[in-house]
Amino acid sequence: MKDKSSKLWFKRRRYGWGWTPVSWQGWLSVAIFVAIVISSLFTLPMKPNEPTPGQILLLFMYIAGAGLILIGISFMKGPMPKFRWGKKPTDNPEEDL
Repeated sequence: MKDKSSKLWFKRRRYGWGWTPVSWQGWLSVAIFVAIVISSLFTLPMKPNEPTPGQILLLFMYIAGAGLILIGISFMKGPMPKFRWGKKPTDNPEEDL
């Protein structure tokens, strides 16, 4: 049985907290997230000059939901995130960029 590190979609970022996509599946999930965010601006019923508070809330919930799904995928298909600032000798090359 293979371990989790051999099929990671994301690796820990070298600077800051979070992940960076490293496989085509990771890049595809980020591209889908960006497409959802951009399409939400065009598909939700919103008048360009005067959006109602309800429409703004719906847009926020739509984008936040997509973001939470992307974060969930990153947790499942990547290592546990930690704050990093540069490359260190103790870094695991299987999990860290």
